[in-house]
Amino acid sequence: MTKFLEPLVPPPHGLGLSNQVQTALRAATAGANVIRQWVGRPTGIIEKGVGDLVSEVDKQAEKAVLEVLGSDPIRATIFSEESDPSIQQGASHCWYVDPLDGTSAFLFRVGNPFPSVLVALYQEDQPLASAIVFPLTGEFFYSHAGLGAYKDQQPLVLPPPTRLQDAWIDMNHYGNARYETGMFAYLRNKLRTSEGAKLVTSFPPHSGVAMRLVDGTTGLSAVVHDNNSENIKQAPWDIAAPLAILQEAGGCFLSLRTGEPIGPRDCEPMVVCADRSLAKEIIDLVC
Repeated sequence: MTKFLEPLVPPPHGLGLSNQVQTALRAATAGANVIRQWVGRPTGIIEKGVGDLVSEVDKQAEKAVLEVLGSDPIRATIFSEESDPSIQQGASHCWYVDPLDGTSAFLFRVGNPFPSVLVALYQEDQPLASAIVFPLTGEFFYSHAGLGAYKDQQPLVLPPPTRLQDAWIDMNHYGNARYETGMFAYLRNKLRTSEGAKLVTSFPPHSGVAMRLVDGTTGLSAVVHDNNSENIKQAPWDIAAPLAILQEAGGCFLSLRTGEPIGPRDCEPMVVCADRSLAKEIIDLVC
């Protein structure tokens, strides 16, 4: 018999930080609680592409998230991974939603730290409020522009600077090798030389990995995400929430091609890092 996990409750500090963060947390928690109900249960899987999976869990989690956002008084367009956009004409706000980030890791039971629910509110293309909930570990990350970034009511703090030769870099690649960009492939090999990093890995794809750069649970130093305009891997709903939180904590999302900061709608290979100097060292390997 499947044992259901107890529902998660958002942290009081986050609910009181701002109305926008409260909505983001409530929405992300609603999706996370749906995911918790599906742990250990069989579910139908649809293959959208090689290594790109979606399941009934994604759909049910999305429904729960959108019910919360749909009742919010903020007039906002909603972009969610598994459904058509809910367009609000003239709206200056936009919600970005990934109802189950790390679907493959969840379905194959790779490990509890991988799946997450991503919800972010942007105003005029600038991050305003964000929440990321890890349903299987019960971790809550959230931020509001100018008010800080937090995990479970504690401020997120940047780790000490790390040199590339001492760093652990994760390479977040495509499940379908045909879409891998030459820049990404070159960098992966370059990092595994005497000019590269101490450790190079490839986790199962999940955008919530950005939180591990600043939460102190691992020694991860940076993440490189591949992205190809022919088949977008890191879409706005993947980027928006972690970008908002990491940026508010003092970290960065930089284009691997130009070294400049990216936004959630920028489809290109990227370096995600808590330390801009380390990010530049990585980018210099391909420039």
